[in-house]
Order: sequence, then C-alpha cells, then structure tokens
Amino acid sequence: MRTVGLSHEDFQHLNERLSHYLEEQKAHNPLTRRGRKDSKLILEDRLLLTLYYLRHYPTLINLGAVFGISESYCHKIYARTARMLAKIEKLPNRKALLEDAAATVVIDVSEQPIERPVKNQKAYYSGKKTPHGQGSAGDLCVDAGNPLPGGRKRPPA
Repeated sequence: MRTVGLSHEDFQHLNERLSHYLEEQKAHNPLTRRGRKDSKLILEDRLLLTLYYLRHYPTLINLGAVFGISESYCHKIYARTARMLAKIEKLPNRKALLEDAAATVVIDVSEQPIERPVKNQKAYYSGKKTPHGQGSAGDLCVDAGNPLPGGRKRPPA
C-alpha cells in the first residue's frame, strides 16, 4: 500500500484489466507483435514499475537498477504502460486538459525560515530582526474578487 498507493486487491484488479486490454489488442491486431520479443519483465512488474515511478518519481537509472534493466528500457516500459493505463481508466488526454482553462492559479512563494548555526552565525545573519519579505505578504491579491486570506482587496479601477 505504501509503495505504490494501492492495496493488493486493487493492484490485482488493475493488473487483470491491463492483461485483458493487452489480450484484446493482440486479438484485434495480431500482426503488431510480429518480430517483437516478449518483454524482459512480466506484466505485474511492468505495472509495479509504472505505479512506483508515479508515486515516488525516482530517477530512471535508480528504478532500472531496482528492476535489473537499463535506463532506456525502464523509460520505454513506463511510457507504454502509462499510455495503456490512461486508455483503460479513460483519462483525458493532454489536448483535452489544455482546452479546459483554469479559473485561478495560486502559487505559494512565501519564504520559509531556516535554522542558523548556533556557532559562527555571524556569517549567516544580517542583523535584521524580521525575515526578508515578511511585511508585504499580507498585501497580495489574486484578483479583485478573491483576495488572499489577510490581504486587502484592490480598489476598483
């Protein structure tokens, strides 16, 4: 559950749907597999690789080392399996996502305080008592109708 975000039953169900999809594709187009060798990884491992990558985003070199395959083959398996999962789950494609415009996007860029060393902190401390940029953060507005919490509304133009 913690490794890929799915319970064992959900993983098995998704694996069955993926294998059923692959069987349908083979029956529909039997010549597409002509001349191709079978994958070095079984279907469960390919699904596990894809879900693990989507959950943790390790580098493909590290992921390939875990599964005993090369970086390029790891990317190839991930790309194919992710495309199949998107078809199985009927996820919207990239074009459909780009057509739906977002109403408002807010990005938190506030500064986070850091710990300074106890000894020799003179090199890390400017002498100011308030952190940089702390005073103006409350005045930010997203737009005239939706100010940030604690912020002031902009005067109408």
